[in-house]
Amino acid sequence: YLGNGGYHLYGSQELNPALYIPGASTVGNTQARRRVQGISTVTGTRTESNSHYHALQLNAEKRFGGGFSLLANYAWSKKMDNLGSTNPYSRDFAHGLSNENVPHIFHFTTVWAIPTPELRGFAGRAFKGWELTSVTTWRNSFPFGVSSGVDNTLTGGGGNRADFMGTDLRQVKLSGQSHAQMIQRFFDTSLFAPNAIGTFGNSGRNIFRGPRFFNTDLGLIKETAVTERVKVQFRAEFFNVFNKPNFSNPGSTLGSPSFGKITGAGSPRILQLALKLMF
Repeated sequence: YLGNGGYHLYGSQELNPALYIPGASTVGNTQARRRVQGISTVTGTRTESNSHYHALQLNAEKRFGGGFSLLANYAWSKKMDNLGSTNPYSRDFAHGLSNENVPHIFHFTTVWAIPTPELRGFAGRAFKGWELTSVTTWRNSFPFGVSSGVDNTLTGGGGNRADFMGTDLRQVKLSGQSHAQMIQRFFDTSLFAPNAIGTFGNSGRNIFRGPRFFNTDLGLIKETAVTERVKVQFRAEFFNVFNKPNFSNPGSTLGSPSFGKITGAGSPRILQLALKLMF
């Protein structure tokens, strides 16, 4: 399946920025440089933002004997938009990968209705009706960009991007790291500097990616008929059964204590037991 689509989105933009005057702009005279005096920040929300999504989606399903079936699907996609502009003079400044863009994602699902011999009485109730399921996900992480953390544009809007001081964006990625090293320094933070005064920064929007994601959930389900209309369902669910650490994106604001560091992660292995009465 090949899919694509375009959407009009609501986007916010500063409508009363302070004008930058070379050699005469300071944080102290921000209000005096605004177009409309008497009011400060004015944020407008309009439907002038755009989003475009293109994808190749593959799906495969197979049912085997013995109550076993599997489902696999893969998506190769790209989503672009121009939301979240920090430049009040150009909506195109925000054009880039969407915050939720994940180019590669693969799901693999299995269901096994465990076969049992013909049994009656207590043995039949105990051994029949068991089902084992699994869901495995591999995907890229979400993208991120680097903010300068200071209003060097002197527009009063903030949210400026950092300047990239290297020659190739591939220099940013650090390889061969252990988990402990990756958490402390996910990318080369020395290659970034505050944006030059009067500029919005030369690094693009969402040009980097965080750690990849892998997760497997297992479920063991048992249904027992009490009467024709009443059933009892037992569920044992194992989330992140391999206890794989799935790290969040690193801090991306220049000058902050967490800059370049990973301070969060997904849930560890969790076991959940449930008993449900259905009628």
